Amino acid sequence: MSSGHGHTNQGEGGEQPGGIRRPGGEFQSPELERAFRADHQAENRRHANTLLIASTILNGLFLAGDWQFHGGPDFAITIMARAAVIVVALVALLLLRRARSAGAMDTILIGWMAANAATVAALVTSHYDTAMFVMLMLPIIYYLAVPVSFAARAVGGAGCSMLMVAGYHASADRMLPAPGLGAAMLVLNVAMILVVSRSNRLERLEWRAVRAARETSAQLAASREQIEKMFAASPVPMIVTARSTGRLIQISDSAVEFFGAGAASVGVTSAIDFYADPRDRDRLVGLIDRDGHVRNLEMRVRLADSSLRTVLVNATAVDLADGRIIMSGIIDISERKAVEQDLERIASTDLLTGLLNRLSFLGRGRTEMLLAGHRGTPLALLMVDLDNFKQINDGFGHQSGDEALRSFASTCRTVLGEHGIAARLGGEEFGIILPGADLAEAHRVAESLRETVDRMPIVVSRGSIRLTASIGVALVDPRDADLDPALGRADAALYAAKHNGRNCVVVHDMDLIRRAG
Repeated sequence: MSSGHGHTNQGEGGEQPGGIRRPGGEFQSPELERAFRADHQAENRRHANTLLIASTILNGLFLAGDWQFHGGPDFAITIMARAAVIVVALVALLLLRRARSAGAMDTILIGWMAANAATVAALVTSHYDTAMFVMLMLPIIYYLAVPVSFAARAVGGAGCSMLMVAGYHASADRMLPAPGLGAAMLVLNVAMILVVSRSNRLERLEWRAVRAARETSAQLAASREQIEKMFAASPVPMIVTARSTGRLIQISDSAVEFFGAGAASVGVTSAIDFYADPRDRDRLVGLIDRDGHVRNLEMRVRLADSSLRTVLVNATAVDLADGRIIMSGIIDISERKAVEQDLERIASTDLLTGLLNRLSFLGRGRTEMLLAGHRGTPLALLMVDLDNFKQINDGFGHQSGDEALRSFASTCRTVLGEHGIAARLGGEEFGIILPGADLAEAHRVAESLRETVDRMPIVVSRGSIRLTASIGVALVDPRDADLDPALGRADAALYAAKHNGRNCVVVHDMDLIRRAG
């Protein structure tokens, strides 16, 4: 501990300001000693008041008892000395009530000790039994009960002892020899000095330890408060949860605002309630247990109004005495995710019809090829061309042509449902992927699509348009390394359909259809 705060002790005789003096048991540092005295001032005042009141009462009782010696040779001296002791105690008691500082209290008590010792020394000349008792006890009281500095106690105790011995030997009627009594008082003072030194030392060591613990506790509380304020004010939503249960331990103000719930309600809610998919927490905890942290883990969370948001979670595990906690920071990427999805949709979709564009069709076709090869299932392709579409653009205008294309795209969705993937490859040309369909099934779907288009005239802004479609069908060969060969076969079948008078379906290998029939 820092010596600047009075917490360093290099030994009782050390030179550090926090050291303890020997003898005396007081701090070497005057500032630290004053701080100790100031902390104990109220307690010392109570002790001093109690001592002076007890002195007054006890000597009053002794005064009443001294009347039994009325008429004796030392009666007058005894009565006056006892009365003086009482008066001195009362005066000190009144002055002590007005004292405001430890120094003023010391001055009053030192004055009381001196005046009290002088009057008691006169009392000792009587050689009464009570006087002999006081002669032995008063120095002990000065050492142990008067709350003043060690130097004042030592001077007061030694001075009192000398006055007591002098008073005792002032009378010719001595029961004890001077050397014996002097030696006894010397032993008493030495013993009291050792006792007071030890007591002072232990009191100051205890005070210093308590003070250090209090300061450390205050510093920890201040640090914790500062950290909590910083955590609460974090601009990034932050939550602290128990690893084992998901219980919310702490949540920042920005997190409360993000989740849209009051701090009180959030404080008693498990973080598990925030996950759109509860399995995401198992995934998070699993990564935390494996790596100790998680970086940019994407998931969906549910807000207080039940709306869903896409977030990135950065989390770290912290092991505390009462268990492992998880500190998580949340970054809302919902807007960015929506933009990415819009861009992805724009990049993969034909803007006029809403079907896949050519690039996405080719990519999806290659993916379906891999899946079909893995599953051992067939995969068919349809190439579709709207017949005489140029005449529609020339006769009704390009706007009506666009309406016709959108209407055909809607027909594709109706006929295919969830079993086919349609795309606009360019102009009036379309492609369809039929996962799991053999040539017979692909032929049936193609005929259904052709018949639906043929029998449903399209109403546009400038009239009614009749569309027909030519369709080529081909099967993807499992031996094909890419989609291009199958596209070539389907395109060849389409070419044949157009040369066969349009509004018909041609299968690349018609023999397979005949054999299946």
